[in-house]
Amino acid sequence: MAKLSKIINSFRLPLEIPVAPYLQDHRFEGQIVLPAVEAMQILAATTKARFPETAIHSMRNARFEKFLYIQPEDQSINAFNAIQVCENGAIIAKLITKTASPNTMITRVKEHVILTFGPVPPIKKLSIRAKSDQERPYAVSTSKLYKDLVPFGPAFQNIKKLHLYKAGATATITSAMNLPTGAEPLGSPFPLDAAFHAACAWGQRYADVVAFPVGFEYRGIVNPTHCHKTYKAHIDFVQKESALLIFDMRIYSSQGDLCETLTGVCMRDVSGGQLRPPPWIKLT
Repeated sequence: MAKLSKIINSFRLPLEIPVAPYLQDHRFEGQIVLPAVEAMQILAATTKARFPETAIHSMRNARFEKFLYIQPEDQSINAFNAIQVCENGAIIAKLITKTASPNTMITRVKEHVILTFGPVPPIKKLSIRAKSDQERPYAVSTSKLYKDLVPFGPAFQNIKKLHLYKAGATATITSAMNLPTGAEPLGSPFPLDAAFHAACAWGQRYADVVAFPVGFEYRGIVNPTHCHKTYKAHIDFVQKESALLIFDMRIYSSQGDLCETLTGVCMRDVSGGQLRPPPWIKLT
């Protein structure tokens, strides 16, 4: 992680986050959770509103610390964007919730997502690993992917074609969701979310682990993605560090234009070993 400069100011922006109906389709072990891609949208939009010059399309040192659970009856979520302004112009943003126990006077503060916007750091060279010409891709059908590997509902079933290789994966992605125009400062959240699904499937086949994203080193958005358009994601496995699987990712338009780049995407088992890959996906 890059060393940050001195913090010169701090703000806490209260948020009332509306719970869109499609979020009901994003569940972990049966409970609705706010996707990390949505949390990044919220932090980007509210930080940009407070500091219009913020380079929100350049993010680094992201950590997805704790799930933000949503109850089925929730219409909105009360939260905060805790902003720290650094001397070098970088802005640290944290999505925070506070909950009070009904039986005690204790208030619990939870940091869910933390990331830093701009200035743009030097981008390390992507770790693109070539596929062997002799290796045949392992195709995973959409039905099996979203039934057995990433059991999300229809709104988040956006991979249309998935091929796994020892060096990584490729995925064709199309989202049919129609989100309000202008409401997504980082572009559509669904292509990147689907790229995470592809990496999750890779981990289940080649690392025997059900791994979900817990952060990344850098994310740069060149051309924001849109709903109803088709994208191609390239996922490159970089290395394993202890319990972490680390990937680099790129998302391209159907014309081949680069849309997003991510380096140092960290994924790990967040179920405490409760989730295991199904036998059919394992490498034999």
